[in-house]
Amino acid sequence: MENTETSQVPYGALDYYQVHYIVETKNYVYDPSLFLARCYPITKGHFSKKKIVGTTWEGEQLANILKADLELEEIVKQILYEEGEIRVDPLEDHIRIYGKWRNEDQLKFSPKMFEAADRIAGHIKKLLNPT
Repeated sequence: MENTETSQVPYGALDYYQVHYIVETKNYVYDPSLFLARCYPITKGHFSKKKIVGTTWEGEQLANILKADLELEEIVKQILYEEGEIRVDPLEDHIRIYGKWRNEDQLKFSPKMFEAADRIAGHIKKLLNPT
């Protein structure tokens, strides 16, 4: 019987990536919990007849603002089938907006996701600069 080294990981670096959209917040003091948000699709039907009929946002203040943006909801309904979900996460000096992990050969730029991230970033900037 062979001695097998169990501490070795059987795989190397994984070829999965995410596209992140970053909003700089270096010069602002803010409560990170206000900017935490997550969007899920509301679906109807099964398998090939499954359709996205709406969206739901989880989170606090930013999520409530994003729920009220009807134009954003229409954009997000178009991209959630491919993205699965959209997340907004605050970090120390920036807030990131991103979708799901993608395999290396499926990674691509989505103009609709960029448009949605741009609208979300605009709402973030308005919250950071209430004047």
